[in-house]
Amino acid sequence: MAAAAGTDEEGLPIISEKQSTTTKPEQESPAGAICAALVVLVLLILGVVYLSIGVVHFFSHWQRFFGPYDPVEYTVTIAAVSGLDPAKDLHGPPALLYPAFNLTLRVASPRTAEDRECVKPGTTVEVSYPRSAGVPLATGTAATFCVDVGERREEGSVIAWGDGVRLPGLVLDSLAADGAPEFGVKLTPLPDCRSGWRFCSDTVDVIWCRAKVGGGPAPCSVLKERVSLPPVQRPGVRDSAAYLPQPTP
Repeated sequence: MAAAAGTDEEGLPIISEKQSTTTKPEQESPAGAICAALVVLVLLILGVVYLSIGVVHFFSHWQRFFGPYDPVEYTVTIAAVSGLDPAKDLHGPPALLYPAFNLTLRVASPRTAEDRECVKPGTTVEVSYPRSAGVPLATGTAATFCVDVGERREEGSVIAWGDGVRLPGLVLDSLAADGAPEFGVKLTPLPDCRSGWRFCSDTVDVIWCRAKVGGGPAPCSVLKERVSLPPVQRPGVRDSAAYLPQPTP
């Protein structure tokens, strides 16, 4: 008997090519493969570039994260002084002095500094003559400002006054004989009392400088000192600004 349609001699169904459900996978076009390769290549290049930038940035700023840190540089210039004229103010018997100093404060923060540097509110300025046994000639208040890491700033017209200062005759003679006297400039900040006076730290960073009148910027050093709690108000601030010294042109 002849085999039924759609079956072979053994009775198994015959699947024609049209009835086959298996299809051959379509081959990817060369253009698509090239585009995908280009995308991967661009991503790899961008990754390498960003990684290189990160490595360079890290090694150029590693000192800011791990130290050691470089100190901030302070300099002081005595732009002008009045009330210490040898012929007028320092001649004769010991008398009361009324000196006034016009100072310029410069702060330069290196790129390797630990943090921004600030001249805090209430920082006092004290000017003295080295041979006056620590007696201040003038006092005042420094301007308040901050300097970011890697920047510098100059603050002029920092004024310190002396209102009725008495010095021994030998000190007056030495000051009059010194053609270009050198003065000590001291900046003392207030204690750190963010948590109230009970938790104040009486050790502060005091800035010491030695400068001559018209001698240009003089370098300063920073020393740790203990201050009074609360700070003692110092005399020497004159209310009138009529006698302020002006910098020489």
